[in-house]
Amino acid sequence: METHRKYFALLELPPTATIKEVRNKYRYLKNLYSSDSIEILALNEDFSPELREEFLSRLDDAYEKLILLLEDEKPSQRQQDIKMDDETRLWIEQISCFDGAALRTVRERLGVDLKDMFIVTRIQVHHLQEIETEIFDFFRAEVYLRSFIVEYARFFSLDPQRVLSDYMPRYQAWASSSERPSLDDVPDMLAMMEKEEKRSRQ
Repeated sequence: METHRKYFALLELPPTATIKEVRNKYRYLKNLYSSDSIEILALNEDFSPELREEFLSRLDDAYEKLILLLEDEKPSQRQQDIKMDDETRLWIEQISCFDGAALRTVRERLGVDLKDMFIVTRIQVHHLQEIETEIFDFFRAEVYLRSFIVEYARFFSLDPQRVLSDYMPRYQAWASSSERPSLDDVPDMLAMMEKEEKRSRQ
């Protein structure tokens, strides 16, 4: 926890903050610093576009690190026992690249339905499908896709960092060749994510 104090500080939160408080504060700061609010306009002389972009990047990084930390500290939410025999474990170890197709193959081989994954991970079924088919249009902010990939990997007891290192370059290649959203789009993205989260809790 000590190494994460700087991330809490960046989000202006105490180290005792809950995962909900981290998410809410991240959305607030992302919205604030991604828009031309009165507060930001007043800082323009000392807060150049370059500094704003650097701050937003640090904010994304802090959010990702804290979410990973707090998710690790949560009690297990696995609601089903995925039985994996030695043959399946060996087969998974031999997967050379965890791309979307490989993740889908793992899920299907283990006989898990996307609806069952949703019950545990609270990731909407259509987002799970988009991860498996590598349709990235919804994931305009990389930090959200990364958090979903981590949840997907943990569900099947895969190494999250290994899966991220295999999967995320595919998203980054798509992002570099696609028209990226401007900062003005971020508040809309955050509002959409908040609606998705509320819907998943219903």
